[in-house]
Amino acid sequence: MQNQHGPVPNQRVVRAFELYAWGAGLFAVAAGILVLLGWWLDLELLVTVVPGLGSMKANTALGLILAGTALASCRSGTHPKPTLSLVCSMLLLLLGGVELFQYLVHVELGIDTLLFADPKAIAQGLPAGRMSELTAAALLLLGMLGLAVSLGRSAALSHLLAITVLALALFSLGVAGYSLGARKVQLLVNPIAIHTGFSLLLLALGWLAARPETGMMRVVSSDSLGGALARRALLPSLLIPSLLSFLAELAQSSKWLSTGNTIVLLAVASGCAVATLIWWASDLLDKVERQRRLAHELQGSAESDALTRLGNRRLFDRKLTELMRSRRETELHFSLLMLDLDRFKDFNDSFGHLAGDDALRTTGRLLQHALRPGDIATRYGGEEFAVLLPGIDVQRACRVAERICNDFRAHTWPNRQVTVSIGATHANPSDTEEQIIGRADEALYAAKQSGRDRVAWREAATTEQPAAALAQSHALRASPAPG
Repeated sequence: MQNQHGPVPNQRVVRAFELYAWGAGLFAVAAGILVLLGWWLDLELLVTVVPGLGSMKANTALGLILAGTALASCRSGTHPKPTLSLVCSMLLLLLGGVELFQYLVHVELGIDTLLFADPKAIAQGLPAGRMSELTAAALLLLGMLGLAVSLGRSAALSHLLAITVLALALFSLGVAGYSLGARKVQLLVNPIAIHTGFSLLLLALGWLAARPETGMMRVVSSDSLGGALARRALLPSLLIPSLLSFLAELAQSSKWLSTGNTIVLLAVASGCAVATLIWWASDLLDKVERQRRLAHELQGSAESDALTRLGNRRLFDRKLTELMRSRRETELHFSLLMLDLDRFKDFNDSFGHLAGDDALRTTGRLLQHALRPGDIATRYGGEEFAVLLPGIDVQRACRVAERICNDFRAHTWPNRQVTVSIGATHANPSDTEEQIIGRADEALYAAKQSGRDRVAWREAATTEQPAAALAQSHALRASPAPG
């Protein structure tokens, strides 16, 4: 669904995204606290999660606490400049910047071992307590991201920063997975813990979800097919390639499969993943299409007359409004016929209401047979019908009306002959809906006054030709259609 300003957000999805952002922030804080606890109590499982892989450094844990607090405390829609989020983002920016500075200029500022010593890193020939270059860059960007949101900067900037952090997190997870699979391998960057990469991934997604009604997230959170499709497919399409590459490397390093078999299995798994996403999207499209058909059927049933199978008064009013708008904006001509079955009350009194219903059903079939596919025939009420003829002037409308009269005369009626009187008029750009209906009613009245079973037509009054003169002139022209 869209308005003139763009996609309309689904408020339920917006609330879910905001709740996720808050939860992602709390997760990062909890992860950082547990890792610091692991350093304090010397619990390797908390520090590394997977023994043998890179550990989350104490400064990284501190950075996650700052990043998670900044995200969880930021409510951009309620508080444009949340103080806690702003302060934490500034500290995070400083921490990431100093860590990167140490790598760039090859200096040791002593901040990596302020909280805890790291003898295992020294034994491996690595800087003590130093976080990975990827982690430092991600924390720096998260600090910039928190500042951008807290200060109300453009959504485009914050989303660009979040996507960059997301890319770094996916790469970090890929490096961690490669290390887990290959074990002994030379990497271009320092080892990174799996829970570090996972926390960075959640934080990046959390900052995207924190502003669900701005920027590109308007599409993802929108109450539309595109929004639903994006919510289903975007995240799996990002994670599946990394997961498959990790599994393939694990199979290779563990010698479960040969290189050729691994390549074949990876190709088959990739195809299955793509097919699953396509099926998932197709299932969504199928549901939307079924809902659209149901809505169309419900609208059709709400705008149709069950007895005659024609449109009802609601359909007539809607189509007349649309045609009047087109008449004013594009000068599309259209005419209106008002029809009334002659002496139908006497017919009902003589033959009963069941016979009257049969006559109304026959009227519906005769009108459908006499009209073009684009014409709109409706039951206006009782035994009165209205027909809208797009693209037709009043002269051609009268010929259509005469054909309808002929069809009624030629039809073999089971009880007695049923005839119809018809009033015709043409829409003018200055008309209101009441005026055109009123003219058609006056023409119908003129047809009945002139003897019924005939067509009369009426034009709008002009300054040169008063309405009274027109009524008299057209009443004289009312005549039965030639048999």
